Amino acid sequence: MAPSYSNRTLLALLVAFAVIAPNLPPLAAARDGGAAKDAAAPASSEAAAHPMGLFDNIISDIIHFRLPDLPLPAILPCPPAFPIKIPFIPCRNETPSQPPVTECRSSLAKYMAPCAGFLTGDGTGASSSPSKNCCKAIDPFYQDDSTTPLCLCHVVNGDVGKILPAPVNRTQAKAFLPQCHFELSPEQVSKICGDKTIKIPPMDVASPPPTWRHH
Repeated sequence: MAPSYSNRTLLALLVAFAVIAPNLPPLAAARDGGAAKDAAAPASSEAAAHPMGLFDNIISDIIHFRLPDLPLPAILPCPPAFPIKIPFIPCRNETPSQPPVTECRSSLAKYMAPCAGFLTGDGTGASSSPSKNCCKAIDPFYQDDSTTPLCLCHVVNGDVGKILPAPVNRTQAKAFLPQCHFELSPEQVSKICGDKTIKIPPMDVASPPPTWRHH
């Protein structure tokens, strides 16, 4: 059974007390130290004669109570990861982890259009080098959380031709990243993208296996 809201609140307050307790100031008796201990017998008789003195000490402790020096460490996550926000206790924002990239077609179709002329050309004239807009299309693969730089391997191996108006020139594709001033040779690019130990997202989401029905 999931813990009730009151139990979660009690847990939050206990955690908050654990943070503040080591920084609380000592009570009046602890501040007096040995002097209070030496005068224990007279103090007890005096307290009996003047009960308001003990009350005054309690009031003094309340008046001199202070919160620990700020900033406190943010050891608790902020709501909704933690059920409540405790006053005066900082919390930390937790960024949810991004889901894994399951396909590359959408990001390649979104960003690689400026590279179509270079990737499908014969390496002469305008297709002898990628345009500035083409090279700028690489940046989103490092900045957009919905994709990954490994999707660029589908440019190198020619799969991106499925979304371009003509088949990819593999020689042009292998030179794509080096010509955009990435410190990689065509051989290094081919080695990285051909490494079977690196999990490269597929061009398209894999189709679920067919379900067999018994008649």
